[in-house]
Amino acid sequence: MKTILLATDRKFWRQEQGSAKRISDLYQYLVRKKFDVSVFFIGKLTNTEIDLIKLAYDHEFKVFNKSCGFLSIDCNTTTQSDILRKGKILFKKKVRSLKNLFFKKSLKIQNRQNQKIELINFFSQEHQEYFRSVCQELNPEAIIVEYIRLAYLVKDINKVETRPLTLIDTHDVVYQRYEKFRANGESEIKITAEEEKQLLSLFDVILAIQNKDKETFKKMLPEHHVIQVGHPSQPQKHEFLNKSPINITYVAGPNASNKKAIAHFLKKVWVKLIEKFKYKIKLHIVGRICEELTDVEIPANVQLTGWTNDLESVYKEADIVINPVYFGTGLKIKNVEALCHSKPLVTTTVGAEGLEHGINEAFLVSDSPKDALEQISTLIENEEIRKNFSDKAYAFACQNLAEDKVYRELYQVLK
Repeated sequence: MKTILLATDRKFWRQEQGSAKRISDLYQYLVRKKFDVSVFFIGKLTNTEIDLIKLAYDHEFKVFNKSCGFLSIDCNTTTQSDILRKGKILFKKKVRSLKNLFFKKSLKIQNRQNQKIELINFFSQEHQEYFRSVCQELNPEAIIVEYIRLAYLVKDINKVETRPLTLIDTHDVVYQRYEKFRANGESEIKITAEEEKQLLSLFDVILAIQNKDKETFKKMLPEHHVIQVGHPSQPQKHEFLNKSPINITYVAGPNASNKKAIAHFLKKVWVKLIEKFKYKIKLHIVGRICEELTDVEIPANVQLTGWTNDLESVYKEADIVINPVYFGTGLKIKNVEALCHSKPLVTTTVGAEGLEHGINEAFLVSDSPKDALEQISTLIENEEIRKNFSDKAYAFACQNLAEDKVYRELYQVLK
């Protein structure tokens, strides 16, 4: 059994955003494949977080944390009362965050415009030294670091007695992400292409989330081993329901590109759909994106659900899924999930990155409000077309997004 150390500063067990769910799914895959996985977590590991870890998994969760040391968390003792407690924990968190939003929203918007995020903000000599001591003790055969901001952890890893294989899970081409967010007035980690190249060169294997990123990294570091590791999801076919009102669904986490996307959609597309179809349609907005919409005018027939741990039911009830994102980078996890739930999907060219071979075959793409209005209207009006795109989405997911296909290269590297 090979030992793997997964280093991250994300509370990925919460799975509140696509990026966290990606890490969680990768972690669970490695455990299922009988790797001996430990987590190196940078952040506060409170009793609440330990409770949530217990409820997220069904096996021993081994974690190293600077404040807590090594913890072996038994996740096999979950009871009904634990599940109820999880609901209370998350409900309290949601209420508290919503209260904070009402009082701090304007300050948050102002800070977002002025904030400068530098890579140096993430560096910690304490964590670097502790990481090295953990490697000396654990002697892992492979290290997977999540995000380039934690690349500093593996600097001078050669000083460890037995040098492990080092892998970086990139999620994005970060310098491109910075440029795109800056162009849209939003802050992101400031980094140049040369800085990113130097940090990536610290690793033996680079994990790209989509083919476009893979090609970028291969040009940056032609001698390096770059593999494509997307995001898998179990393809499933829900019973096709012809019901009224038609449920149009948007699932998203709380980031700037998601907020701008749905605010633009509400103003430019949804109000016209309501004029046309009235009570025959509704828009269901799900996820922590709802916390970002307190200063956005919400039109008629829009339901804000907020965070839920039952996305299965959300997708089961959805008739059409949208993702009108117009800036951002990386693979859009919400699009992968929609396709794997065999739902008709309407997204954008940006949303389709990494899934380009499915454009207008497995899902629809529209880059203007006019096109989005026409495509969604067609799906609303025509049950047969909805069913056809449902079938195509399922076929595309089976062919491209199943777990063994997505993780094949990674598994070969680790074995």
